[in-house]
Amino acid sequence: MSFIQFCRDRRFYSLFYIGNTLLILLVIKLALNEEGLFISNATIGYIGLLSVVSLALFLFADYIRQRPFFQELRQAKENVSLESLLKVKEGITNEQLAMIKLFGQAFEDYSTRLHTAQEQHSRSYHFANRWTHQMKTPLSVIRLILQEQDEWSKEVLVDQIEEEVGKLEDGLHMMLSTVRLQKFELDFSIERIALLSVIRSVLHGKRKTFIRYRIYPRLISEAEEVFAATDKKWLIFVLEQLIQNALKYSSTLAREPSKYITVRVEETDNGVTVSIQDEGIGIVAEDLPRVFDPFFTGENGRKLQESTGMGLYLVKQICDQLGHSITIESTVNEGTTVTLFIPPPSAYSTLLR
Repeated sequence: MSFIQFCRDRRFYSLFYIGNTLLILLVIKLALNEEGLFISNATIGYIGLLSVVSLALFLFADYIRQRPFFQELRQAKENVSLESLLKVKEGITNEQLAMIKLFGQAFEDYSTRLHTAQEQHSRSYHFANRWTHQMKTPLSVIRLILQEQDEWSKEVLVDQIEEEVGKLEDGLHMMLSTVRLQKFELDFSIERIALLSVIRSVLHGKRKTFIRYRIYPRLISEAEEVFAATDKKWLIFVLEQLIQNALKYSSTLAREPSKYITVRVEETDNGVTVSIQDEGIGIVAEDLPRVFDPFFTGENGRKLQESTGMGLYLVKQICDQLGHSITIESTVNEGTTVTLFIPPPSAYSTLLR
């Protein structure tokens, strides 16, 4: 900023100062006239000129004092980047100091948003890459089954193809949910739902998988129906993922066909607790703290080689968004219990439909 621009920005202040000086001189002259004293116009003009010169010197001194700030601001303007704004340090006035602070806050917010976006893009890229390779497996199996269909009975053939199609459907559902989760605030609605009916529907939808794996579902609740405040669509996705995991990791343990997956629902004044307990291979202790991390498959995932490491991550993200809590307890070769806690409806009083 040049000195002319600096003065132009303060023209109203300067005009007010000059006008106020002239008014004071006029009052002084009138007062002296009433007392019979005389002051010439030349003297008044000389006083006014001195006042204007003093104003000019003051503005020039103030410009010199603030010039380092203006120079840094000009350099930042030439570079046009947030990083260059952070180099502006020579603030003098409160406005300049507030501007410098605002630059720092804007850069911090920008850096946080950029880091979040980069992490989200990286997760999406790795998940899409892993998901694509995983989806190739069911397609390859279906193609192999069709090539060797003469060696299979019709019933077995259909059953095997249905199993692989189910894997494709689950994978597509997970991919769709991953995309929707990025705009979660636009795609959720808290409502009062019949929780036991929803759980029965999810278990019924997995009936063929239960039969195939020779596992029996059990739903335990002291009440005939339990109501909870949540988003029905997202809760169904959470339950499907948890039950699918229980089925997948229970089927790998060679036992007599007497294994169960038990869903227990308990209602208290503090909310509703849903626990899903399987009798599968369990999770090793060192893997438990990381089961909700993206792309973490752990020892079990490496054994099955079918895990994307995104199922429990998505479940945790959804629960956090809904205000639900989720915990996991597990013992190797005995089973795993996942506990989902849904707060009472009063916690969502402003969101309930």
